[in-house]
Amino acid sequence: MYKILFIDEEKETLDDFEEFVEKFPSRVELVPLTALPLASKEEMIEYIIKLAPDALVVDFRLNEMKNDIKYNIPYNGVDLVEEYQSIRNHFPCFVLTALDDEAVNQSEDVNIVYIKNILYKKEDENAKAKFLDRVLGQIEHYKSRIEDAKKELDELVNLRKTGNADIDIENRIIELDDFLEKSIDAKNSIPSEYKSLSNSNRLDSILNKVDELLRKIDKDAKYI
Repeated sequence: MYKILFIDEEKETLDDFEEFVEKFPSRVELVPLTALPLASKEEMIEYIIKLAPDALVVDFRLNEMKNDIKYNIPYNGVDLVEEYQSIRNHFPCFVLTALDDEAVNQSEDVNIVYIKNILYKKEDENAKAKFLDRVLGQIEHYKSRIEDAKKELDELVNLRKTGNADIDIENRIIELDDFLEKSIDAKNSIPSEYKSLSNSNRLDSILNKVDELLRKIDKDAKYI
């Protein structure tokens, strides 16, 4: 089971997304979570972290309709996604919009932008991958990259403890350390140029945090 969080300023659209996900024939159970945008981007980020979804989908224009919210939203979907990915590097994020050109122009990654009418129109049967297939693929790719990096880092740290690590291994340890640290909290990560030799205690701490992150993902990932 994987949880997909969708954020939109209209409750009706949130309901449509839930129905869209629930009707999708997936090999893994996908659970839709929905939320109205909060008044500040910081509050919204904290709320997303608290919910701990496996993927994030956001409407581009969050301040357009005021039927269900009565306050101003000073950020759009691209702003929110980029802020969240600045904390969790490479986290699976997507933006839905009726205005694809505008969203694409604002996003650093054009591949995360999708037309919102997929919620209402049948997707092309000839398409190689439907939207939720792509979401699922990104979730599994994200998880796999973290698992593979952690496994390799574990092996190299153990090798270093035997005294058999050369400079190439040390550099690879720093590279993996950097990747995993930014997967947990990129904003507070130590710049890689300052990691000339990664501290063993700090590495153990990072590996423990990665274990917690993977356990959280695995808790949701039950195949049906």
